[in-house]
Amino acid sequence: MSYETHLQRVDERKNALQKLLSEVLEGRTRVVLEIGCGHGHWLVDYASAFPDAFCLGIDIIGDRIARACKKQASRNLENVCFVVGEAWEVIEGLPPEIQLEKVFILFPDPWPKKRHWKNRLFQNPFLDRLAQSCASEAKLYFRTDHSGYMKWSKSIANENLNWEVSAKAEWPFERESVFQSKAEAFESLVLVRHSAES
Repeated sequence: MSYETHLQRVDERKNALQKLLSEVLEGRTRVVLEIGCGHGHWLVDYASAFPDAFCLGIDIIGDRIARACKKQASRNLENVCFVVGEAWEVIEGLPPEIQLEKVFILFPDPWPKKRHWKNRLFQNPFLDRLAQSCASEAKLYFRTDHSGYMKWSKSIANENLNWEVSAKAEWPFERESVFQSKAEAFESLVLVRHSAES
């Protein structure tokens, strides 16, 4: 495959994702996002507990999203949907009127080997771009069972100008995810989006 063909396919995928997001989020302005939703266990329960919130779950693996959609349908929930997509492309493809009010990143791949750290989602460029799609005072909830990744994330968060680590913010919803059930221990981190005036 030529480089030009590759770029064309990337553009086609992004355009299709943008169209899909416009359709599923039509009429919405505030959204709760889970990045890496897996089979949707956690977000379906969250949507059931908070019927006034509209929830979007994304994952890069289509089979996971298919299973998540089945859970949503079996519960007959109209305030949650699931989409196949990579985090960066989803954030960039959100309709301009959408503001994220809560973002959950639960047990992401920690990429433990140092040469792979560049693949970690929790990095300043991503946090900066995510902030652009967030409402003022939006919260980012991060949880991991990898102590090295948590140390990394706290360091990144403390130097980021768009987010502030909150020691007071409570975790808004406890439901043991699949990954959490397998973890011997885990840590949580809550960031608050700086208001436009700050």
